[in-house]
Amino acid sequence: MKNPAYVGRILRLLVIFAFSTGILSGCAQASVGNTNPSRPNIILILTDDQPVSTLAYMPNVQKELVAHGVTFSEAFSTTPLCCPSRASILTGLYVFHHGVKTNRAPDGGALAFNDKSTLAVWLHQAGYRTALMGKYLNGSDELPEGYVPPGWDEWQVFLKRDPDLAYYYNYTLSENGTAVQHGRNASDYSTDLLAKRAVQFIKDSGDKPFFLMLSVFAPHETYQPAARHKDLFKTDAEFQRYRPPSYFEADLSDKPGWVSQIKPANKDYVDHVYERILRTLMSVDDAVGDLTRVLDERQIRNNTVIIYMTDNGMAMGENGIFGKNCGYDPCLHLPFVISYPPLTPSARQDNNLVLNIDIAPTIMDFAGLTPPSVLDGQSILPLLKDPSANWRDGFLIEHYQDKGDVEESALAAIIPGYVGFRTKEWKYIEYATGERELYDLVNDPWEMNNIAGQPGHEDVIAELQDKIKKLRHK
Repeated sequence: MKNPAYVGRILRLLVIFAFSTGILSGCAQASVGNTNPSRPNIILILTDDQPVSTLAYMPNVQKELVAHGVTFSEAFSTTPLCCPSRASILTGLYVFHHGVKTNRAPDGGALAFNDKSTLAVWLHQAGYRTALMGKYLNGSDELPEGYVPPGWDEWQVFLKRDPDLAYYYNYTLSENGTAVQHGRNASDYSTDLLAKRAVQFIKDSGDKPFFLMLSVFAPHETYQPAARHKDLFKTDAEFQRYRPPSYFEADLSDKPGWVSQIKPANKDYVDHVYERILRTLMSVDDAVGDLTRVLDERQIRNNTVIIYMTDNGMAMGENGIFGKNCGYDPCLHLPFVISYPPLTPSARQDNNLVLNIDIAPTIMDFAGLTPPSVLDGQSILPLLKDPSANWRDGFLIEHYQDKGDVEESALAAIIPGYVGFRTKEWKYIEYATGERELYDLVNDPWEMNNIAGQPGHEDVIAELQDKIKKLRHK
């Protein structure tokens, strides 16, 4: 008979092995993740074309992020179009600096983007584990087959989409360079699939700091909800109809010529789309719940920065416009929340002007890193610490006309190129056609009265023109 002490030792080793391999994981607590406050984990949740007003209908976002974060009520995209804005998010640069002007080649798209110096590259070099789940840049399917841009450890990115279902169902995903077709089953619904993989990425990161960019397609057209949400928001009692003063503005005679060229949207259709947008966002809200839950399980919620935002705004009938690309606030305005419990233990609203170009410098600042070059954006971290901190008084607005046959949005082709400047008091826009717009945002926050051609505003226009010139030539 073997020595009892030897048998006991073997049994102890077997128990240790069982716990380490997960055999008895049901009895074991989840392992603790990265708790180093000098290298906090960072999650960027990026939606696509989300109107600001819809944030109020997302219960997990409200409970987990807004209630423990700062909501920036004056957050904007400097270029109201997907690909240029996403390039700005990844680089901290205005479009005129990073050069991705439109959604597709030759002036835009993934092929026009310099991916050698991005947020992912900088964080990866500093020891962060990095992941991008979902939408990267428009035209990602035009990149070389199997290509994974530098800086990304985990790459789960949309390639090809179904014409009717877009990237919700029946899409192709680059899974670390391998193209994998996904179908129409419930398990293929992209928001849910990406959320599941994002949760696994967090678990797999162990105690290493991570940067996770969960870039869902929702609520972009074609507005496909998950089956469990398809019957929500069908009655007026479920939500308040979106009816700002500028909703289908009757008199557009003061607006530039392109506004009259677009085909007016049908009010009933816009209402229908708004309902479908809300339904698609419910899966995003579920994903927020899943992510915060796993952070709690791994005891790292207090050491994880969560940023929730969209790439550009979406006009839902304001000024008669349904879509993006315009220089009016609904096209520029972003839902934007930062939650980091050590700095944001309770809900607070901040009305400073924050931008998409601020994401890269903010994340670098949280990670204790210095960007390798000068960025156009600023770190928002000082505002989290002190809302009275010195901050910008305005920002540049850019739009570059896509003169081709644009599949996603005719507005990209119809709206002439423009440049503008917005402060809290004024917005000025000048078009390639020579047309101009000026709005007194204090007395006309819905931009219904263009006063650019009225006497008495020459000094204001000259001052804003000077700000544009200085920014673009700095």
